[in-house]
Amino acid sequence: MKKLITLLLSATLLTPYAFAESDSVVATYKGGEVKESQIMEQFKMIFQAQPSLKDKKFGDLERSMQENLVRGYISTKLLEEEVKKSGIEDTKEFQDKVANIVKQLSQQEFVESKIKAALTDSMIDDEYAKMKKEMTGQEEVKASHILVDTEEKAKAAKKKLSKGTKFAEVVKEFSKDEGTKANGGALGYFTKGQLVPEFEQKAFAMKVGEISDPVKTQFGWHIIKVEDKRPVKIPSKEEAKPSLAKKLGGEILNKYVTELNDKADIKLTLPQEAVQKPAEEAKK
Repeated sequence: MKKLITLLLSATLLTPYAFAESDSVVATYKGGEVKESQIMEQFKMIFQAQPSLKDKKFGDLERSMQENLVRGYISTKLLEEEVKKSGIEDTKEFQDKVANIVKQLSQQEFVESKIKAALTDSMIDDEYAKMKKEMTGQEEVKASHILVDTEEKAKAAKKKLSKGTKFAEVVKEFSKDEGTKANGGALGYFTKGQLVPEFEQKAFAMKVGEISDPVKTQFGWHIIKVEDKRPVKIPSKEEAKPSLAKKLGGEILNKYVTELNDKADIKLTLPQEAVQKPAEEAKK
């Protein structure tokens, strides 16, 4: 219940106000009255995001939800009044924060408009064709691992596995990778280029069901178990489109920022780094 009220309160703070000229009053409080249209407009974003609630009217909702919506709305109105009384909106600190948010939002909007204008369907098509060519014939590996700090610990973990202890039990006892420890060290499927080279080189060279000797990477020492291997599944263009658009958008932005820097004729005037004198000279 508290989570729902918090969600409703958050949505109210972010959604613009709109008032119908006449409709049923569903609640009153010391600050005024609440109408159905006010409630539905305030929480429109939530309703549109959930198929089961989309296009429903206030009267179509269950009584408990109606009450939560009304109470969430009133709580926000009461909070608004307290904010007005406090005068916090008139403080320099608050105004500086607002100005900073406006600056960030305007830059974000500008960047998005630049990317939207530059990104074309043909660019998406070309990038998809390139991705498809790179993925064709590739293999992906499903693996689990145990990660420890030292080679000695890795050898101790491997010794337990050699004696028949289940991999998940050894993971639980030894592994320091909290992100995979709860699910037996499972990393899921991955292709070449997604993990560190030393790990990938070993995993792709192993057979399904095989458990490796200790493997050292920048993160520590690993014991790897290969769970499965299969040909890479190539996503459809529609499935890949969001990630392709994001990648191309980043490239468009980097190119634009680089051009801005080039045109700005930037000259750094930073002070030179202090040259450290030899110890013998410093002692003189």
